[in-house]
Parts: sequence; structure tokens; C-alpha cells
Amino acid sequence: MLIAGLDIGGSVTKGVLVDNEKIIAYSEVQASDSITSALGCLGRLLADTGMKIRDLRKIALTGSITRRLKLDMIEIDYRIVDEIEAIGLGGLYLSGKNEAIVVSVGTGTAIVYARRYGKEYSVEHLGGTGVGGGTIAGLGKLLLKKEYPSNIFKEALGGDLSRVNLQVRDIVGGPIGRIPAEATASNFGKVGDETRSEDIALGLITMIAEVIATVAYFAAKQKSLEENIIFVGKLPSQEIFSKRLLDTLNVLGGKAVIPKNAEYATAIGAAKALIDS
Repeated sequence: MLIAGLDIGGSVTKGVLVDNEKIIAYSEVQASDSITSALGCLGRLLADTGMKIRDLRKIALTGSITRRLKLDMIEIDYRIVDEIEAIGLGGLYLSGKNEAIVVSVGTGTAIVYARRYGKEYSVEHLGGTGVGGGTIAGLGKLLLKKEYPSNIFKEALGGDLSRVNLQVRDIVGGPIGRIPAEATASNFGKVGDETRSEDIALGLITMIAEVIATVAYFAAKQKSLEENIIFVGKLPSQEIFSKRLLDTLNVLGGKAVIPKNAEYATAIGAAKALIDS
């Protein structure tokens, strides 16, 4: 049974093609609008595998845009899958876990509790934060005049956090309890005339990662799953960002994994929802 899963945003669609529960293709397409990106992503998935539209059994649609999106023009059955459900299922599938907190880092951040038992599953939306990739993009424009987040990450490679963040060592002279000396005491609390643009870029990425890791940890603690956290989405695949996520969790006492192909988790979860239904 061939199923396509599409995670559709305002202008970017991520998609997967699943054949008998095995993922055979991945694709990401950016376009001027959601319909163009969705159809382009679907077309690329089929082209990359040599499949035809008639070979598809169904299409699973999810994402923030799907409530007002219709693909009736392609004359094939499709189902809209709740984005929270898709996040939970995709996170479990990619990690191989049966129970976990799945944290989807997109424009903002959604935190989901997911549990699987055989073919049955349950997914609960625990909350989230408006801090995410959109925050990096917006503040990057204001602080650094950078149009694209990729340029912010490049700039951050030469950054020095000690020039921008007030660290624990600046206050108490070293570590305190379980908190290491280099831990952040105040994000951007040390900005001065000596602060460079690359320091600001690294400070911005660090602040976003620390906020998300902290919110995720305390959400996971509600379910006694602070050592079973899964980060998905595109941002966690960035090494600078992922390191700060995991380091912050470690300081708090939590543990997390960032699975391979984490950016496709929601599209995978949508396809899995159709397969399991």
C-alpha cells in the first residue's frame, strides 16, 4: 500500500512516500504558496521513485495550513490528520520508542505526550511555546540584519558566548551545585561595546535552545518522562542548536534524542496515522 504523507506549511512542504510501512522517499519543497509547495513536493516524491499518481492509495495531509487546504484537483483520496497526532506518531516511529515526550521545533514549539501499544496509540498535547525558528528569523533580522536563518547559523560559528551572556562563573566565580560555570545566568546580560555580531548570533541561537529545552524538561516531568524526550523538526538538526538543547537538558537532569530525519517526523506521523487506521 503506497501512501504519501505531506506536512504543509505556508510556503514549505515536507513529504514522505511510504510503501508497506517502509519509507522509500523524502522531499522538501518551498514555493510561493501552500498549494504549490504541496503539489511540488508530491510530484518530486513520485518522480524520485518512478511512481505515478495512480499508484497512490491515499494521501495524508497535516500541518498548520491544512484546515483550509483542499487537493480535490488531483482526484485521489486524502485525509487531514491532526498535526498533534502526527507529531506524536512521527516522533515515536523515528525514535523506536513506545512512550515519550515529543517536542516539535518549528516556527514555534509544540510539546506532545505520545504512547503506543501495538496498533493502538494515544497522543496528548501538553502545550508549548511561541519561541522557535520564527523567533530566530525575526530577531535575526532586527539584531543582525540577516534575511535568512542559515546566515545567522554561519555567523554564529565564530561567536563567543562569554562576550554576550552573563555566565554563572561571572557571578559566583565557578560552578554552583550541578550548574557548570559556563551555564547561562542571563541571556544577553553581558552585551557591551566589545560584543560582535557573531557573538550576538550565537547568543540568539543559544537563548532559543535553552528556552525550548527548559520548557520541554518541565513538561516531561509532569509525565515522569524527563529522560525520554524526542526533539523533531528542522532546527534540532543544526549542530550548534542541538548541542545547546542537549547540554541544557543534561544540566536539568533530562535526556533526549534527535533522530535521523527529524525534520520529516510530522509528515511520517501523518502517513502512519493512515496506515494504522
